[in-house]
Amino acid sequence: AGGGRAARGGRRVGVKAGRSHDGGGGATAGAVANAGLALALGLLVFVALSGFDAADAPVCASPSERVGDATGTRVVACGEPAGAPLRGPARLLFGQPLDLNCALPSGLMALPGIGPRRAAAIAAARPFESVDELTRVAGIGPVLHGRLSPQLMVSTTPCAGGAGGPS
Repeated sequence: AGGGRAARGGRRVGVKAGRSHDGGGGATAGAVANAGLALALGLLVFVALSGFDAADAPVCASPSERVGDATGTRVVACGEPAGAPLRGPARLLFGQPLDLNCALPSGLMALPGIGPRRAAAIAAARPFESVDELTRVAGIGPVLHGRLSPQLMVSTTPCAGGAGGPS
């Protein structure tokens, strides 16, 4: 197959700029942005499900937030002075723990073994005085607590926007 075409499942599929895989419709900026968001969220899910270890974190002496929104850090700068601290699941990618009292439920779901129900239960059980208090949340026993503890912290400072890191 050549010329931008590939045989797939007994039929030829055209691939042209601005068109979907079957030649119908056009790609929009919104679709591209949604694909980028899906890729970023997919990476976080992969990281959570793969048992990502802080020792595997990207090498960056001082990661800081370059771009963020209400859900957390979106773009990370490495080594820039006076940058804002990372927030949300981006903290996990750089070996930094999430704050139990500040992380949004969507950010908590980046942790292994935490789905929508457990994330909501954690948010409902706030405030926490220590990570050990996480065991008072239904469905979090000693095994899951042991797996989560290295990836969590409890900050003594107020949360800034609830995105999973100290303000």
